Amino acid sequence: MKENFLNMINNNSIETTSDKLRAEIKMTYDQYFTPIEIASFMSSMFKEVKKKEVFILDPGCGIGNLTASLIVQILKWKNKPKVINLYLCEIDNSLDFKLQGNLQLLRELCARENIQLNIDLQYKDFILYSVDNFELLEGYFDFIITNPPYRKMSSDSTHKKKLLKIGIDVPNYYAAFIALAIKLLSNKGQIVCIIPRSFCNGVYFKNFRYFLDENIKFDKIHIFKSRKDLFHDDVLQETVILSLFRATSKSNDKIQITESLKNDFHQAKSTYKRFDNVIFPTDIEKIIRIIHTADKEIVDRMHSLPCELMDLGISVSTGPIVDFRELPGTLHDSVDLLSNPMIYQDNIKNGVVNWPEFNSKPCVIIENDNNKNRLRPAGIYVLVKRMTTKEEPKRIIAGLIDNSYVPEQKIGFDNKLNYFHINYRGLEDINFAKGLCLYLNSSMVDFYFRTFSGSTQVNVADLKSSIKYPSKKDIITLGSALEINTGQEEIDSTLERILVKDD
Repeated sequence: MKENFLNMINNNSIETTSDKLRAEIKMTYDQYFTPIEIASFMSSMFKEVKKKEVFILDPGCGIGNLTASLIVQILKWKNKPKVINLYLCEIDNSLDFKLQGNLQLLRELCARENIQLNIDLQYKDFILYSVDNFELLEGYFDFIITNPPYRKMSSDSTHKKKLLKIGIDVPNYYAAFIALAIKLLSNKGQIVCIIPRSFCNGVYFKNFRYFLDENIKFDKIHIFKSRKDLFHDDVLQETVILSLFRATSKSNDKIQITESLKNDFHQAKSTYKRFDNVIFPTDIEKIIRIIHTADKEIVDRMHSLPCELMDLGISVSTGPIVDFRELPGTLHDSVDLLSNPMIYQDNIKNGVVNWPEFNSKPCVIIENDNNKNRLRPAGIYVLVKRMTTKEEPKRIIAGLIDNSYVPEQKIGFDNKLNYFHINYRGLEDINFAKGLCLYLNSSMVDFYFRTFSGSTQVNVADLKSSIKYPSKKDIITLGSALEINTGQEEIDSTLERILVKDD
Protein backbone atom coordinates (compact mmCIF):
# COMPACT_ATOMS: atom_id res chain seq x y z
CA MET A 1 0.00 0.00 0.00
CA LYS A 2 2.74 2.47 1.00
CA GLU A 3 4.78 1.75 -2.15
CA ASN A 4 1.73 2.08 -4.40
CA PHE A 5 0.90 5.35 -2.69
CA LEU A 6 4.40 6.73 -3.39
CA ASN A 7 4.21 5.57 -7.01
CA MET A 8 0.92 7.45 -7.42
CA ILE A 9 2.52 10.63 -6.07
CA ASN A 10 5.52 10.20 -8.35
CA ASN A 11 3.25 9.84 -11.39
CA ASN A 12 1.36 12.97 -10.34
CA SER A 13 4.69 14.77 -10.04
CA ILE A 14 5.81 13.76 -13.53
CA GLU A 15 2.44 14.70 -14.97
CA THR A 16 2.49 18.10 -13.25
CA THR A 17 6.07 18.83 -14.27
CA SER A 18 5.47 17.90 -17.92
CA ASP A 19 2.38 20.11 -18.19
CA LYS A 20 3.38 22.71 -20.76
CA LEU A 21 0.80 25.14 -19.40
CA ARG A 22 2.81 25.25 -16.16
CA ALA A 23 6.08 26.22 -17.83
CA GLU A 24 5.80 29.89 -16.89
CA ILE A 25 4.88 29.04 -13.28
CA LYS A 26 7.84 26.66 -12.99
CA MET A 27 10.17 29.37 -14.25
CA THR A 28 8.71 31.98 -11.89
CA TYR A 29 9.08 29.83 -8.78
CA ASP A 30 12.15 27.81 -9.90
CA GLN A 31 10.00 24.75 -9.33
CA TYR A 32 11.56 21.27 -9.54
CA PHE A 33 9.71 18.39 -7.91
CA THR A 34 11.77 15.72 -6.20
CA PRO A 35 11.41 12.23 -7.72
CA ILE A 36 10.16 9.65 -5.24
CA GLU A 37 13.37 7.58 -5.41
CA ILE A 38 15.36 10.59 -4.20
CA ALA A 39 12.65 11.67 -1.74
CA SER A 40 12.63 8.18 -0.21
CA PHE A 41 16.41 8.14 0.09
CA MET A 42 16.34 11.55 1.78
CA SER A 43 13.66 10.34 4.20
CA SER A 44 15.74 7.29 5.11
CA MET A 45 18.39 9.66 6.52
CA PHE A 46 16.15 10.80 9.36
CA LYS A 47 16.97 9.30 12.74
CA GLU A 48 14.16 7.66 14.67
CA VAL A 49 13.17 9.50 17.85
CA LYS A 50 11.14 8.26 20.79
CA LYS A 51 8.53 11.00 20.95
CA LYS A 52 4.77 10.67 21.22
CA GLU A 53 4.34 13.87 19.21
CA VAL A 54 6.57 15.23 16.43
CA PHE A 55 6.55 18.47 14.45
CA ILE A 56 7.52 18.39 10.75
CA LEU A 57 8.06 21.22 8.25
CA ASP A 58 8.25 21.00 4.45
CA PRO A 59 8.92 24.50 3.04
CA GLY A 60 8.12 24.71 -0.66
CA CYS A 61 6.27 21.40 -0.51
CA GLY A 62 5.04 21.24 -4.13
CA ILE A 63 2.54 18.39 -4.35
CA GLY A 64 4.00 16.66 -1.31
CA ASN A 65 6.64 14.23 -2.63
CA LEU A 66 9.07 14.84 0.25
CA THR A 67 6.35 14.98 2.88
CA ALA A 68 4.78 11.73 1.72
CA SER A 69 8.14 9.94 1.69
CA LEU A 70 8.97 11.13 5.19
CA ILE A 71 5.60 10.09 6.62
CA VAL A 72 5.95 6.65 5.00
CA GLN A 73 9.41 6.38 6.57
CA ILE A 74 8.07 7.31 10.02
CA LEU A 75 5.38 4.64 9.67
CA LYS A 76 8.20 2.07 9.44
CA TRP A 77 9.70 3.10 12.80
CA LYS A 78 9.65 0.68 15.70
CA ASN A 79 8.54 3.49 18.04
CA LYS A 80 6.01 5.43 16.04
CA PRO A 81 4.70 8.76 17.36
CA LYS A 82 1.06 9.01 18.33
CA VAL A 83 0.65 12.46 16.80
CA ILE A 84 2.34 13.97 13.71
CA ASN A 85 1.96 17.71 13.28
CA LEU A 86 2.72 18.55 9.65
CA TYR A 87 3.37 22.11 8.53
CA LEU A 88 3.52 22.80 4.80
CA CYS A 89 4.35 26.01 2.99
CA GLU A 90 3.89 26.45 -0.77
CA ILE A 91 3.83 29.65 -2.78
CA ASP A 92 1.98 28.15 -5.79
CA ASN A 93 -1.69 27.60 -4.94
CA SER A 94 -2.38 26.14 -8.40
CA LEU A 95 -0.98 22.88 -6.97
CA ASP A 96 -3.79 22.66 -4.41
CA PHE A 97 -5.92 20.00 -6.12
CA LYS A 98 -3.14 17.41 -6.39
CA LEU A 99 -1.58 18.34 -3.05
CA GLN A 100 -4.90 17.98 -1.22
CA GLY A 101 -5.45 14.59 -2.84
CA ASN A 102 -2.05 13.39 -1.67
CA LEU A 103 -2.61 14.72 1.83
CA GLN A 104 -5.90 12.84 2.07
CA LEU A 105 -4.09 9.62 1.22
CA LEU A 106 -1.56 10.43 3.96
CA ARG A 107 -4.38 10.90 6.47
CA GLU A 108 -5.73 7.47 5.55
CA LEU A 109 -2.29 5.85 5.87
CA CYS A 110 -1.77 7.37 9.31
CA ALA A 111 -5.27 6.42 10.44
CA ARG A 112 -4.54 2.77 9.66
CA GLU A 113 -1.57 3.02 12.05
CA ASN A 114 -3.69 4.78 14.71
CA ILE A 115 -1.62 7.94 14.28
CA GLN A 116 -3.25 11.36 14.41
CA LEU A 117 -2.05 13.52 11.50
CA ASN A 118 -2.61 17.26 11.94
CA ILE A 119 -1.93 19.35 8.81
CA ASP A 120 -1.34 23.10 8.63
CA LEU A 121 -1.02 24.14 4.96
CA GLN A 122 -0.10 27.73 4.13
CA TYR A 123 -0.11 28.98 0.55
CA LYS A 124 2.39 31.70 1.30
CA ASP A 125 5.96 32.79 0.63
CA PHE A 126 8.01 30.67 3.06
CA ILE A 127 10.63 33.34 3.75
CA LEU A 128 8.21 36.21 4.35
CA TYR A 129 5.79 34.08 6.35
CA SER A 130 8.52 32.57 8.57
CA VAL A 131 10.28 35.84 9.28
CA ASP A 132 7.00 37.59 10.09
CA ASN A 133 6.15 34.75 12.51
CA PHE A 134 9.70 34.09 13.63
CA GLU A 135 9.10 34.43 17.39
CA LEU A 136 6.46 31.70 17.21
CA LEU A 137 8.34 29.38 14.84
CA GLU A 138 11.94 29.61 16.04
CA GLY A 139 13.11 26.28 17.45
CA TYR A 140 9.70 24.70 16.80
CA PHE A 141 10.32 21.75 14.48
CA ASP A 142 11.80 18.29 15.06
CA PHE A 143 12.22 17.46 11.37
CA ILE A 144 12.52 19.57 8.22
CA ILE A 145 12.79 18.17 4.70
CA THR A 146 13.19 20.42 1.68
CA ASN A 147 14.18 20.85 -1.95
CA PRO A 148 14.43 24.66 -2.08
CA PRO A 149 14.42 26.96 -5.14
CA TYR A 150 17.91 27.57 -6.54
CA ARG A 151 17.73 31.08 -8.00
CA LYS A 152 19.73 34.15 -6.99
CA MET A 153 18.44 36.76 -4.55
CA SER A 154 18.61 40.45 -5.33
CA SER A 155 20.54 42.46 -2.75
CA ASP A 156 17.72 45.02 -2.54
CA SER A 157 14.87 42.50 -2.44
CA THR A 158 12.30 42.34 0.35
CA HIS A 159 13.48 38.80 1.11
CA LYS A 160 17.05 39.94 1.64
CA LYS A 161 16.02 42.79 3.94
CA LYS A 162 13.71 40.55 5.98
CA LEU A 163 16.37 37.87 6.43
CA LEU A 164 18.99 40.37 7.54
CA LYS A 165 16.70 41.34 10.43
CA ILE A 166 17.06 37.84 11.89
CA GLY A 167 20.80 37.54 11.19
CA ILE A 168 20.74 35.66 7.87
CA ASP A 169 23.00 37.09 5.14
CA VAL A 170 23.08 34.74 2.14
CA PRO A 171 23.28 35.29 -1.65
CA ASN A 172 20.46 33.15 -3.03
CA TYR A 173 17.22 31.36 -2.26
CA TYR A 174 18.45 27.85 -1.57
CA ALA A 175 20.89 29.17 1.04
CA ALA A 176 18.12 31.35 2.47
CA PHE A 177 15.69 28.43 2.76
CA ILE A 178 18.29 26.24 4.50
CA ALA A 179 19.54 28.94 6.88
CA LEU A 180 15.99 29.95 7.83
CA ALA A 181 14.92 26.31 8.25
CA ILE A 182 17.87 25.67 10.57
CA LYS A 183 16.75 28.55 12.78
CA LEU A 184 13.32 26.94 12.95
CA LEU A 185 14.75 23.59 14.13
CA SER A 186 14.51 22.57 17.75
CA ASN A 187 17.66 21.69 19.69
CA LYS A 188 18.99 18.45 18.14
CA GLY A 189 16.33 18.72 15.44
CA GLN A 190 17.23 17.36 11.98
CA ILE A 191 17.02 18.78 8.47
CA VAL A 192 17.56 16.82 5.25
CA CYS A 193 17.84 18.88 2.06
CA ILE A 194 18.89 18.51 -1.55
CA ILE A 195 20.80 21.52 -2.89
CA PRO A 196 23.54 22.44 -5.39
CA ARG A 197 27.11 21.76 -4.28
CA SER A 198 28.17 25.30 -5.19
CA PHE A 199 28.04 26.48 -1.55
CA CYS A 200 31.04 24.32 -0.63
CA ASN A 201 33.58 26.92 -1.76
CA GLY A 202 33.96 30.47 -3.05
CA VAL A 203 33.55 33.94 -1.59
CA TYR A 204 29.90 34.09 -2.74
CA PHE A 205 28.78 31.55 -0.12
CA LYS A 206 31.30 32.35 2.62
CA ASN A 207 28.69 33.80 5.00
CA PHE A 208 26.47 30.76 4.46
CA ARG A 209 29.34 28.38 5.27
CA TYR A 210 30.07 30.36 8.44
CA PHE A 211 26.40 30.06 9.38
CA LEU A 212 26.48 26.29 8.90
CA ASP A 213 29.70 25.96 10.86
CA GLU A 214 28.25 27.87 13.80
CA ASN A 215 24.78 26.31 13.88
CA ILE A 216 24.77 22.71 12.72
CA LYS A 217 26.40 19.33 13.04
CA PHE A 218 27.01 17.46 9.78
CA ASP A 219 25.58 13.94 9.84
CA LYS A 220 25.64 12.73 6.23
CA ILE A 221 26.61 14.07 2.82
CA HIS A 222 25.51 12.31 -0.35
CA ILE A 223 27.00 13.27 -3.71
CA PHE A 224 25.94 12.26 -7.19
CA LYS A 225 28.49 11.17 -9.79
CA SER A 226 26.10 12.37 -12.49
CA ARG A 227 24.07 15.56 -12.34
CA LYS A 228 21.82 14.45 -15.21
CA ASP A 229 18.34 13.01 -14.83
CA LEU A 230 18.00 13.65 -11.09
CA PHE A 231 14.86 15.70 -11.64
CA HIS A 232 12.11 15.46 -14.23
CA ASP A 233 13.37 18.79 -15.61
CA ASP A 234 16.72 19.76 -17.11
CA VAL A 235 18.58 20.61 -13.91
CA LEU A 236 22.31 20.88 -14.59
CA GLN A 237 23.61 21.92 -11.17
CA GLU A 238 25.85 19.39 -9.42
CA THR A 239 23.79 18.28 -6.47
CA VAL A 240 24.26 17.00 -2.91
CA ILE A 241 21.95 15.75 -0.18
CA LEU A 242 22.74 16.93 3.34
CA SER A 243 21.60 15.53 6.67
CA LEU A 244 22.21 18.11 9.41
CA PHE A 245 21.41 18.43 13.10
CA ARG A 246 20.87 21.59 15.12
CA ALA A 247 23.89 20.99 17.37
CA THR A 248 27.52 21.99 17.85
CA SER A 249 30.15 20.23 15.75
CA LYS A 250 33.24 18.66 17.31
CA SER A 251 36.55 18.00 15.56
CA ASN A 252 36.24 14.23 15.95
CA ASP A 253 32.61 13.99 14.79
CA LYS A 254 32.24 11.36 12.06
CA ILE A 255 30.44 12.37 8.87
CA GLN A 256 29.18 9.68 6.53
CA ILE A 257 29.90 10.50 2.89
CA THR A 258 28.07 8.45 0.27
CA GLU A 259 28.16 8.59 -3.51
CA SER A 260 25.90 7.16 -6.18
CA LEU A 261 25.44 7.24 -9.92
CA LYS A 262 22.32 9.33 -10.48
CA ASN A 263 19.60 7.94 -8.19
CA ASP A 264 20.88 4.35 -8.01
CA PHE A 265 21.27 4.30 -4.23
CA HIS A 266 21.64 0.50 -4.00
CA GLN A 267 25.16 0.78 -5.44
CA ALA A 268 26.15 3.77 -3.28
CA LYS A 269 29.72 3.83 -1.97
CA SER A 270 30.21 4.94 1.61
CA THR A 271 33.03 6.23 3.79
CA TYR A 272 33.37 8.19 7.03
CA LYS A 273 35.39 11.36 7.61
CA ARG A 274 36.15 13.36 10.71
CA PHE A 275 34.59 16.81 10.76
CA ASP A 276 38.03 18.45 10.88
CA ASN A 277 38.91 16.65 7.62
CA VAL A 278 35.85 18.13 5.93
CA ILE A 279 36.16 21.68 7.27
CA PHE A 280 39.76 22.31 8.28
CA PRO A 281 40.01 24.08 11.68
CA THR A 282 42.52 26.63 10.34
CA ASP A 283 40.59 27.40 7.15
CA ILE A 284 39.16 30.90 7.43
CA GLU A 285 37.10 30.30 4.26
CA LYS A 286 35.35 27.28 5.88
CA ILE A 287 35.55 25.37 2.58
CA ILE A 288 33.66 22.08 2.69
CA ARG A 289 35.84 19.33 1.22
CA ILE A 290 34.12 16.10 0.31
CA ILE A 291 37.01 13.64 0.28
CA HIS A 292 36.79 9.86 -0.08
CA THR A 293 39.24 7.45 1.53
CA ALA A 294 40.67 6.50 -1.85
CA ASP A 295 41.42 10.17 -2.51
CA LYS A 296 43.37 10.78 0.68
CA GLU A 297 46.84 10.21 -0.78
CA ILE A 298 46.35 12.93 -3.40
CA VAL A 299 44.83 15.31 -0.86
CA ASP A 300 47.71 14.73 1.55
CA ARG A 301 50.19 15.37 -1.26
CA MET A 302 48.52 18.67 -2.05
CA HIS A 303 48.46 19.70 1.62
CA SER A 304 52.19 18.97 1.92
CA LEU A 305 53.12 21.54 -0.71
CA PRO A 306 55.00 24.49 0.80
CA CYS A 307 53.57 27.58 -0.88
CA GLU A 308 50.51 29.75 -0.98
CA LEU A 309 50.24 31.87 -4.12
CA MET A 310 51.52 34.96 -2.31
CA ASP A 311 54.69 33.04 -1.34
CA LEU A 312 55.55 32.84 -5.04
CA GLY A 313 55.43 36.63 -5.37
CA ILE A 314 52.58 36.58 -7.88
CA SER A 315 48.85 37.17 -7.87
CA VAL A 316 45.79 36.20 -9.89
CA SER A 317 42.87 38.32 -11.06
CA THR A 318 39.76 38.04 -13.20
CA GLY A 319 40.05 39.39 -16.73
CA PRO A 320 38.81 43.01 -16.75
CA ILE A 321 37.36 43.18 -20.29
CA VAL A 322 33.62 42.62 -20.80
CA ASP A 323 33.39 42.73 -24.57
CA PHE A 324 29.80 43.90 -24.93
CA ARG A 325 30.55 46.95 -22.77
CA GLU A 326 33.33 48.17 -25.07
CA LEU A 327 32.68 51.17 -27.30
CA PRO A 328 31.55 50.40 -30.86
CA GLY A 329 34.49 49.73 -33.18
CA THR A 330 36.86 48.85 -30.30
CA LEU A 331 36.82 45.13 -31.09
CA HIS A 332 37.50 43.79 -34.60
CA ASP A 333 39.38 41.18 -36.65
CA SER A 334 41.85 43.30 -38.65
CA VAL A 335 45.23 41.96 -37.48
CA ASP A 336 48.67 43.44 -38.08
CA LEU A 337 52.04 43.13 -36.31
CA LEU A 338 51.14 45.66 -33.62
CA SER A 339 47.51 44.67 -33.04
CA ASN A 340 46.50 44.27 -29.39
CA PRO A 341 45.37 40.66 -28.79
CA MET A 342 41.92 40.14 -27.30
CA ILE A 343 41.99 36.79 -25.50
CA TYR A 344 38.99 34.60 -24.68
CA GLN A 345 38.55 31.18 -23.07
CA ASP A 346 38.33 29.51 -26.47
CA ASN A 347 41.87 30.65 -27.27
CA ILE A 348 43.26 28.18 -24.71
CA LYS A 349 44.12 24.86 -26.35
CA ASN A 350 46.61 22.19 -25.25
CA GLY A 351 48.29 24.42 -22.69
CA VAL A 352 48.88 27.39 -24.97
CA VAL A 353 46.92 30.44 -26.08
CA ASN A 354 46.30 30.39 -29.83
CA TRP A 355 46.08 33.88 -31.32
CA PRO A 356 44.80 35.10 -33.66
CA GLU A 357 41.79 32.86 -34.14
CA PHE A 358 39.07 34.04 -36.47
CA ASN A 359 35.78 32.76 -35.11
CA SER A 360 32.66 34.26 -33.55
CA LYS A 361 34.70 36.48 -31.21
CA PRO A 362 36.78 39.46 -32.41
CA CYS A 363 40.51 38.91 -31.87
CA VAL A 364 41.77 42.52 -31.67
CA ILE A 365 41.08 45.28 -29.15
CA ILE A 366 41.92 48.93 -29.79
CA GLU A 367 43.25 50.96 -26.88
CA ASN A 368 41.30 54.10 -26.05
CA ASP A 369 40.67 56.38 -23.07
CA ASN A 370 37.77 54.20 -22.00
CA ASN A 371 39.71 50.94 -21.70
CA LYS A 372 43.38 51.84 -21.33
CA ASN A 373 43.39 51.01 -17.60
CA ARG A 374 41.89 47.60 -18.31
CA LEU A 375 44.44 46.55 -20.92
CA ARG A 376 47.61 44.83 -19.73
CA PRO A 377 51.16 45.38 -21.03
CA ALA A 378 52.78 42.79 -23.28
CA GLY A 379 54.35 39.98 -21.29
CA ILE A 380 54.21 36.37 -20.14
CA TYR A 381 50.89 35.39 -18.58
CA VAL A 382 49.32 32.15 -17.38
CA LEU A 383 45.57 32.02 -17.92
CA VAL A 384 42.90 29.74 -16.43
CA LYS A 385 39.39 29.34 -17.77
CA ARG A 386 36.77 30.59 -15.32
CA MET A 387 34.03 28.51 -16.90
CA THR A 388 34.08 24.96 -18.24
CA THR A 389 31.24 22.91 -19.64
CA LYS A 390 30.02 19.78 -17.89
CA GLU A 391 31.25 17.74 -20.87
CA GLU A 392 34.88 18.86 -20.48
CA PRO A 393 37.02 16.23 -18.69
CA LYS A 394 38.82 18.80 -16.52
CA ARG A 395 37.76 21.77 -14.42
CA ILE A 396 41.15 23.50 -14.24
CA ILE A 397 42.30 24.38 -17.76
CA ALA A 398 45.37 26.63 -18.06
CA GLY A 399 47.18 28.17 -21.00
CA LEU A 400 50.35 30.23 -21.51
CA ILE A 401 50.66 33.38 -23.61
CA ASP A 402 53.90 35.25 -24.31
CA ASN A 403 53.86 38.43 -26.37
CA SER A 404 56.77 40.02 -24.49
CA TYR A 405 58.71 40.13 -27.77
CA VAL A 406 56.26 42.80 -29.04
CA PRO A 407 56.52 45.40 -26.26
CA GLU A 408 54.39 47.88 -28.24
CA GLN A 409 51.36 45.64 -27.83
CA LYS A 410 48.79 45.71 -25.06
CA ILE A 411 46.62 42.71 -24.30
CA GLY A 412 42.96 42.30 -23.36
CA PHE A 413 41.77 39.47 -21.10
CA ASP A 414 38.09 38.59 -21.25
CA ASN A 415 36.10 38.48 -18.02
CA LYS A 416 35.70 34.70 -18.32
CA LEU A 417 39.45 34.25 -17.76
CA ASN A 418 41.66 34.37 -14.67
CA TYR A 419 45.21 35.59 -15.28
CA PHE A 420 48.37 35.26 -13.14
CA HIS A 421 50.53 38.38 -12.97
CA ILE A 422 52.97 40.49 -10.98
CA ASN A 423 51.39 43.84 -10.17
CA TYR A 424 49.18 43.49 -13.27
CA ARG A 425 52.21 42.96 -15.49
CA GLY A 426 53.56 39.74 -16.97
CA LEU A 427 55.54 37.06 -15.13
CA GLU A 428 59.32 37.48 -15.20
CA ASP A 429 60.59 33.98 -16.04
CA ILE A 430 59.38 31.87 -18.96
CA ASN A 431 60.30 28.56 -17.28
CA PHE A 432 58.46 29.59 -14.12
CA ALA A 433 55.41 30.51 -16.21
CA LYS A 434 55.61 27.21 -18.11
CA GLY A 435 55.95 25.28 -14.86
CA LEU A 436 53.00 27.10 -13.29
CA CYS A 437 50.85 26.36 -16.34
CA LEU A 438 51.89 22.68 -16.36
CA TYR A 439 51.23 22.38 -12.62
CA LEU A 440 47.75 23.87 -12.97
CA ASN A 441 47.05 21.45 -15.81
CA SER A 442 48.11 18.45 -13.73
CA SER A 443 45.61 15.78 -12.74
CA MET A 444 46.48 16.36 -9.08
CA VAL A 445 45.33 19.98 -9.12
CA ASP A 446 42.18 19.20 -11.09
CA PHE A 447 41.33 16.28 -8.81
CA TYR A 448 41.92 18.33 -5.66
CA PHE A 449 39.73 21.14 -6.97
CA ARG A 450 36.87 18.66 -7.35
CA THR A 451 37.12 17.64 -3.67
CA PHE A 452 35.79 21.03 -2.62
CA SER A 453 33.99 22.37 -5.69
CA GLY A 454 31.05 20.91 -7.54
CA SER A 455 30.89 23.95 -9.78
CA THR A 456 32.12 24.28 -13.34
CA GLN A 457 33.38 27.75 -12.38
CA VAL A 458 36.94 28.42 -11.18
CA ASN A 459 37.13 31.58 -9.10
CA VAL A 460 40.12 33.74 -8.20
CA ALA A 461 39.61 32.77 -4.55
CA ASP A 462 40.02 29.09 -5.49
CA LEU A 463 43.36 29.75 -7.18
CA LYS A 464 44.55 32.16 -4.52
CA SER A 465 43.45 30.57 -1.24
CA SER A 466 42.24 27.01 -1.80
CA ILE A 467 45.09 25.52 -3.84
CA LYS A 468 48.65 25.15 -2.61
CA TYR A 469 51.71 25.32 -4.86
CA PRO A 470 55.18 23.74 -5.08
CA SER A 471 58.23 25.87 -4.35
CA LYS A 472 59.32 28.36 -6.99
CA LYS A 473 62.39 26.21 -7.63
CA ASP A 474 60.25 23.12 -8.30
CA ILE A 475 57.91 25.07 -10.57
CA ILE A 476 60.89 26.27 -12.62
CA THR A 477 62.26 22.70 -12.73
CA LEU A 478 58.92 21.46 -14.08
CA GLY A 479 58.84 24.23 -16.69
CA SER A 480 62.42 23.50 -17.76
CA ALA A 481 61.76 19.76 -18.11
CA LEU A 482 58.69 19.80 -20.35
CA GLU A 483 57.19 21.56 -23.33
CA ILE A 484 54.00 23.43 -22.57
CA ASN A 485 51.84 21.14 -24.76
CA THR A 486 53.13 17.92 -23.17
CA GLY A 487 50.60 15.07 -22.78
CA GLN A 488 48.74 14.56 -19.51
CA GLU A 489 50.52 11.36 -18.47
CA GLU A 490 53.97 12.91 -18.81
CA ILE A 491 52.94 16.09 -16.94
CA ASP A 492 51.65 13.99 -14.04
CA SER A 493 54.63 11.62 -13.86
CA THR A 494 57.22 14.44 -14.11
CA LEU A 495 55.45 16.47 -11.40
CA GLU A 496 55.35 13.39 -9.17
CA ARG A 497 59.11 12.78 -9.59
CA ILE A 498 59.89 16.40 -8.71
CA LEU A 499 57.66 16.40 -5.64
CA VAL A 500 58.86 12.98 -4.41
CA LYS A 501 62.46 14.15 -4.71
CA ASP A 502 61.66 16.95 -2.26
CA ASP A 503 60.09 14.64 0.33
